[in-house]
Amino acid sequence: MKKLLIISFDLVREGECQSYAIGSLISRLKSHEAYETAYTIDWHSFNLLSIESFDLNYCLSSELFRKNLSEYTHIAISCYVWSNSIVNSLIDKLFECGFHGKIILGGYEISYSNKEELKYIYPKANYLVKGYAEECVLDILTKNVAEGVIEKSVNFYALPSPYLTSTLTLTKNISKIRWETKRGCPYKCNFCAHRDLTGKKVNYHELSKVFEELSLFKEFNVGKINILDPVFNIGKDYLEILKEVKRISLNSLLSLQVRPELITDEFLDAIEGLNVFLEFGIQTLNEEENKAIKRGNNLPKIFETFKKVKERNIRYEVSLIYGLPHQTVSSFSHSIEHLKNLGCTSITAFPLMLLKGTELYDLKHHFQFREIPMGKYNIPTVVESNSFTEKEWYQMYEMALQLNPNNRI
Repeated sequence: MKKLLIISFDLVREGECQSYAIGSLISRLKSHEAYETAYTIDWHSFNLLSIESFDLNYCLSSELFRKNLSEYTHIAISCYVWSNSIVNSLIDKLFECGFHGKIILGGYEISYSNKEELKYIYPKANYLVKGYAEECVLDILTKNVAEGVIEKSVNFYALPSPYLTSTLTLTKNISKIRWETKRGCPYKCNFCAHRDLTGKKVNYHELSKVFEELSLFKEFNVGKINILDPVFNIGKDYLEILKEVKRISLNSLLSLQVRPELITDEFLDAIEGLNVFLEFGIQTLNEEENKAIKRGNNLPKIFETFKKVKERNIRYEVSLIYGLPHQTVSSFSHSIEHLKNLGCTSITAFPLMLLKGTELYDLKHHFQFREIPMGKYNIPTVVESNSFTEKEWYQMYEMALQLNPNNRI
């Protein structure tokens, strides 16, 4: 009997349900006929938002190291930018404390690293999962899979729901959950990692499953549903999903990441009367900066959308990025002021972080980006380039704080 322990490092807000990504993985593993006959699963989650100071010592003092680690044949560890610095040290400690099995690593830091580099970055890992993990981990547990870098596509129409299977536990009146109706993005923004996992492909969940989940959310009176779709308003199903929300009178607040250029009157009619909050990731209004990040903003269409949602009293937020190629304090300020003049009352801004596997990450020397670890999790953040100094970056940081004082690094 194989026994898998999943160790995840999650960012779960107060009152929010557990990690959707791990929930999806576990629901797939538990749906297979070999579960409980050929293998079993345990899950240990570190919620980093509930920890004052996160490091290896915190892990060592946790419940994780009070487990009998020798019982496990496999340990899978999620690798993200906020936890990646401790992964190799954690693996060493797991072996020191009785684990003798195979190590599986997955997550963004694995998916976006160069295949040839991975075995040197993580020398004690047996399996390195690039892309979606649901089928890869299942194969490791049920088949004779060769060690090394592995990747495998997922049939999203057959993927079980972590909510319908009760892998993720809903409670009555739960304040917020994360959910997806599709995964992936077709656009080519060179700072974003969403499109890289499956080669620009967008994977859709089966619509009847989506409808069942919506009914469940209504039954449990979920307060807010953060929809993880990188762009909600693409594809053939999103209008049907909104119609179903209206049909069942779901009152949950739906937070939707949408592309403003694609918003139609039909979409606006569909959300009329619903409890909806739109998130527009504009990033910048400067044409030179847009070209550098391949954002392709259609500004006249975007401004027309702002006008329409304002006329309909639909709540929305516009987000920007500071630290972009060619950006200056003046150009960042201009984007903010232009949005305010258009009547945007909710604007937020995030610092540029270079993600592995993105085109912009590979262009760091071209733009002379300098990064330093910042914030609670020491995430490398761009603070200087060939168009702004570190002092000027801090000016932009202060401007961002004025927009949203809670949106700290």
